[in-house]
Amino acid sequence: MARRSGSGITSLGFNQDQGCFTCCLTSGLRVYNVEPLVEKAHYSKEELGEVSLCEMVFRTNWLLVVKARRPCALLLLDDQQRAFRAEVLFKSPIRALRARRDKVAVVLSSSIQVLSLPSLQRVALVRTPTGSRPLCALSTESGAALLAAPAPRKGSAQLLDVSRAVKGAQSSSPAVLGCHQSELVCIGLSANGAKLATASARGTIIRLWDTASKQMLHELRRGSDYANVYCIKFNPGGTLVCCVSDTGTLHVWAARGSSAHAHVAAAGAAPDTRALCAFAGDDQAVVICEDGTFHKFTFSAEGSCHRSEFEYFMQVGDDDEFLQ
Repeated sequence: MARRSGSGITSLGFNQDQGCFTCCLTSGLRVYNVEPLVEKAHYSKEELGEVSLCEMVFRTNWLLVVKARRPCALLLLDDQQRAFRAEVLFKSPIRALRARRDKVAVVLSSSIQVLSLPSLQRVALVRTPTGSRPLCALSTESGAALLAAPAPRKGSAQLLDVSRAVKGAQSSSPAVLGCHQSELVCIGLSANGAKLATASARGTIIRLWDTASKQMLHELRRGSDYANVYCIKFNPGGTLVCCVSDTGTLHVWAARGSSAHAHVAAAGAAPDTRALCAFAGDDQAVVICEDGTFHKFTFSAEGSCHRSEFEYFMQVGDDDEFLQ
């Protein structure tokens, strides 16, 4: 969700392979590569204005952009040509975006509209509870496009395959999972859509679900104190899951087998600083924070976890050699 911070950052987001991230700013937009950490693209305020949301489509030249002055408009930006290729208007402000190569899910006040790429034609509509958090997850591997979102019943999630959707309507009724007793605050899907991770307003546990059988696989203990979970991510293979919360800690678990061992480390950001997490391999995780900091952690099968890299990413790539 877009928000204003003292750093000028309005929102952050990883692309689908977790190898790049976008940084939306009151002064434009930047795109970074994770390994190594370099700036890939830089748009000034004169070019784009204040950007509130951006979703990068894998490592292609497509960037889905929402400007602060036009919160109801979704723009498809061709980064190679630095020009807009398509636009679609909605009746309410866009609250979040999730994309795969052929589709983008647009989270609105009481629905999620799924559009085809690059035409931005609507192919599916999913109703969501008015006033719920702008949560949405979309499987990213080719084949079935599974979408996860909050369901009308508190603490529940709905799952729908939008790859077979009829244009402008739902192809079938979504499956509903009763995940938690309190409100959902964060969800994540594995790339193939086989596993769903959920966190509630309590924030003490992360639950993993099998999306085919609708059965719970694991209950992962994050902590005993309440926490606001900002982000849950699976690694590309779906074998690991990580989360970061307002407690300023990063947790990493195995997402397979009969038990799940947690790796815990200080995420590096001050408590209450919004952050996102992702994987940089099967033994490394990264955290990006709205204070402009980048943290890389290395963890082992034995349970050790330490920070191996720290940068202020807003200061990376000021030289022309890093710009494309």
